Amino acid sequence: MRIGVYRKKRTGKLYQFLLLAREHYTGQQAVIYIPLRVEEEWAGTVRPCYIARGDFESKFEYVGEGLPTPVERQ
Repeated sequence: MRIGVYRKKRTGKLYQFLLLAREHYTGQQAVIYIPLRVEEEWAGTVRPCYIARGDFESKFEYVGEGLPTPVERQ
């Protein structure tokens, strides 16, 4: 997987891919990522999330190493 920014296909929202993790007992791989937006209920704090790697690969598309320009965001 490529380190960088991904776009969720269904919503168009942006996320920063951080790293791959492995569940200790099953060996299943997961993706650790951060939503690139501020939500009031989280008071602007960083909130790492995880999802199974296969789910991430089917639901997200790679954008690039950094945030897209405003024209690319549309």
